[in-house]
Amino acid sequence: MKTTTLLAIGLLALSSLVVSACGTDAPATPSTDTDAGSSEETPGIACPPSGVSKGPWSLAMTRTSMKVRWEACRPGTNGALFVRPEAGGPERFYMHDAALTDLTPGTCYRYELGADRSLGGRFCTSQPDGGRVHWLTIGDTNALLGTSTRNVLEHNVPLGADFILHGGDIQYYKSVLETWAGWFPVMRPLLSLGAFQPALGNHERETPDELEDYSLRFFGDEAFGGRDMWYRFESGGVHFFVIDSDQPLAPSTTQGAWLTAALADAARAPGHRASIVVMHRAFMTCSDGDGLTDDRIAYASIFAQSKVALVIQAHIHGYERFEADGITYVTSGGGGGLLSEIDANASRAECAMRKAAGAFFHAVDFVVEGNQLTGKAIDDRGAVRDTFTVTLP
Repeated sequence: MKTTTLLAIGLLALSSLVVSACGTDAPATPSTDTDAGSSEETPGIACPPSGVSKGPWSLAMTRTSMKVRWEACRPGTNGALFVRPEAGGPERFYMHDAALTDLTPGTCYRYELGADRSLGGRFCTSQPDGGRVHWLTIGDTNALLGTSTRNVLEHNVPLGADFILHGGDIQYYKSVLETWAGWFPVMRPLLSLGAFQPALGNHERETPDELEDYSLRFFGDEAFGGRDMWYRFESGGVHFFVIDSDQPLAPSTTQGAWLTAALADAARAPGHRASIVVMHRAFMTCSDGDGLTDDRIAYASIFAQSKVALVIQAHIHGYERFEADGITYVTSGGGGGLLSEIDANASRAECAMRKAAGAFFHAVDFVVEGNQLTGKAIDDRGAVRDTFTVTLP
């Protein structure tokens, strides 16, 4: 049975002078999968009294704006969004399509849905130049495969990161256990923590319609560059470049040319402290997976010239950290998927550059203060399994 889902989108671009509200829900593309959204017409799946079937979550972080997105399963669902500064201050009321500008840089806010004020979360705008930048990295979140994802979130979400970098394989759609409808409740603590800035993995395209009907419907944004799956954002002078490792990546490709030019542009920007590249498939690994060795070598001089300090990877279900050509490579793919054989190819030449590794569930908490970047890999029991510091170039 086909079900039609309704997507309610709130664009937070708070204006002290003008608030324009559209206040209409736009139907999303119909899907043949009942997981696309609950419907009163779908047997066995009840639409909640609030009319909110998935979410909310935030995304598209800048210094003065944010988006909050959620999915509704009933026409006429209350589309109001309530926002207030997390540190205290007056509550403001916005319709879900209101365009709001002039949020305060480096400020965290709380938001609630008018449809059900128990549904809400937190977001933080990007930091001003030189500010403290705090984010959480996680990848390969097979959320319904046991309790590993829940346990990782339990020990990492309370650290209070300002935003999330997901390394891809957000959800395992073809898994017998996994559905998007089941994924959202498990991930709610993470989605309510801050802006969700994902790379796309191979599991975001497991069926012909998944990328458009699910992955991009839930997390796509103009920050992706239209239909292209790579984008950039910035906080505190730290520039992030999220790329699509399932598309051609070499510097000579369309994506590679964009990345090369964007890195150079960021390095010239006033207040630039460092650049960080985020991708799903790993440039280097000693595990049972393959690394993108040729691409890594091709980018070595480009990354050095553009002051890339860190490359964040996933895909390998475990943890690895390398130091190569003056750059730190961190693989964080321990978000809940079945763990990889992390030493299966330890004889590879690049493994001499590996500084830490382990097959364990985890996320990595990152903080940039001054010219120092610190990372802590924290497992599903709350133990710190690796810690390291990088001096920014």
